[in-house]
Amino acid sequence: MPRDKYDKYDSPNPRRTHTFMSAEDVAAGKKSTWTELEITGTVRNLGPDLWKLQHLTSLYLNLNNITRIPPEINRLTMLTYLDLSSNKLRSLPSELGDLSQLRELLLYNNLLRMLPFELGKLFNLQNLGLKGNPLSPDILNIYNQANGTQLLLRYMLDHLPECVVLDLAQLCQMYTVDSLLEAMH
Repeated sequence: MPRDKYDKYDSPNPRRTHTFMSAEDVAAGKKSTWTELEITGTVRNLGPDLWKLQHLTSLYLNLNNITRIPPEINRLTMLTYLDLSSNKLRSLPSELGDLSQLRELLLYNNLLRMLPFELGKLFNLQNLGLKGNPLSPDILNIYNQANGTQLLLRYMLDHLPECVVLDLAQLCQMYTVDSLLEAMH
């Protein structure tokens, strides 16, 4: 089946459309500037090249057989949307807390029994999907309340190890000083 220069894939999710780069563009050395990437199937492991795609804002890794997310995920600093739903994750790296731009983190239907306290550093997070995980009753009680995502994030932040809290306080102080200096110029 011949493909046009830019074939479109109509995703069942109306928020996503995909354009494939033509063979001519690839042969000419054109670089991709995608902001979204979807990897689905029976993927078990994620290759190290994925963490080089630092321009990504949305990453869909749902519906796979992934058992581990490496700490290098923190290199994807532009991510605002991360879907890890319906995998076989038993734990998450604390480095997820470094993704400060993240607004949605979907973890539905995994094998998570606990969450890293570093998730409390995700100040921009608005939607945290946790249903379908064997989490502790304490976590679920907080999460199932009205405004549960924000309450859970606050709980996680309050329970961060002291050395992490000090680092975060130093970062906040540096950010405040930098903002003040910029405002004066």
